[in-house]
Amino acid sequence: MDVDKFAEEVLKSDARIRYVGIVDNGLHVLVSKMREGIQGLTPDAADRNYMQIVPNILIDIAEKLSPALGQVESVTIRYEKMFMVYFSLENLTIVLTFEPTIVRPFMSALSESMQALAARYLT
Repeated sequence: MDVDKFAEEVLKSDARIRYVGIVDNGLHVLVSKMREGIQGLTPDAADRNYMQIVPNILIDIAEKLSPALGQVESVTIRYEKMFMVYFSLENLTIVLTFEPTIVRPFMSALSESMQALAARYLT
C-alpha cells in the first residue's frame, strides 16, 4: 500500500482537488496532504483531529442503510467555504476537499477515478 503515491496521483488527477486525506478503520490518519500553494482554511491540528474521527463516523452512519440501499459509494458535505467528499473503500476512508463552487455532475467521473487509483495503489 502506497498512500503517499496515491495522494500525489489524486492531486494530479484533478486540479480542483485541494486536499487528500486517508484514514483507516482503526482511526489512523495514513495521509493528510494539501495541494502545494493552497492555504488551508483550518489549522493543521484541527484537520488531523477531524480526520481521526469524523470521516469514519459519517461513513458508518451512511452504511446503516446499506442492507436496503446497497454499498455506500460516497458522502458529500458542502460548506459555505468548502465542498468535501468522503469515499468508503474497504477498510479506508478517503477525504477530498474542493472549492465550494464545484458542481455535482463531476461525482461520477471522480468516483471512477478513485476506484481506479485505489485498485492501483491501495491494494
